[in-house]
Amino acid sequence: MIVLSSAGVQAQTLKGSVTDAATGKPLNMVTIVNVTTEQSTSTDELGIYSIPAKSGDVISFSYIGYNTIQRIATPGIELNIMLTTLSVQLKEFIIHPDYTPFQKDSVEIATLYSKELNVQRIKPHVGINNEGIGASGLIGSAVQKMSRSYKKSKKFKEAFLKDEEQKYIDTKYRPELVTAITGFTGDTLALFMNTYPMEYAFARSASELELRMWIRDNYKEYLHKRTE
Repeated sequence: MIVLSSAGVQAQTLKGSVTDAATGKPLNMVTIVNVTTEQSTSTDELGIYSIPAKSGDVISFSYIGYNTIQRIATPGIELNIMLTTLSVQLKEFIIHPDYTPFQKDSVEIATLYSKELNVQRIKPHVGINNEGIGASGLIGSAVQKMSRSYKKSKKFKEAFLKDEEQKYIDTKYRPELVTAITGFTGDTLALFMNTYPMEYAFARSASELELRMWIRDNYKEYLHKRTE
């Protein structure tokens, strides 16, 4: 009876490794979520992981800069995963038929303001010519740094990138998703989302399940603070 019980416990644990598909190197801190039970863990420095799971559970593997994938668990058999890097980055404007409305809008805006976004500061250069040591760009650089047009261009770039990041966050941190999890609507919904803003890096890397878990955790904290 003891032997059978021990074997049963072992069968409920899924083990394996996660590596980079291109280099074969182990990936540390890969987020692994049992979608069925909502339990999670991460890989160690050798890319090794272990997570409670039973046969048929859906397991999600996600890592910043890599494509998220899901696999079906078969405890007792190692599940080794190779993650591939993302092929499309935020700052690349490549026309693609499967772009989302957000991506298409970003491409159009970037094209429209390409002149403003590509203004670059003149860099001073010192070299040797027929007349000896010469310098170029020294005065231009100093003047440009102080010029209104340069400052406006720099502020425009910063505002543009910040706006693009927020628009991307809005595609993930959606009011309807928050309402479905918390039940909040109207002013209460707006207050909750303003109290718990989402970071851009998290919005880019998190899976749908991780987004839901993040909202639910903040919801619990929000309720706890209200009862204090």
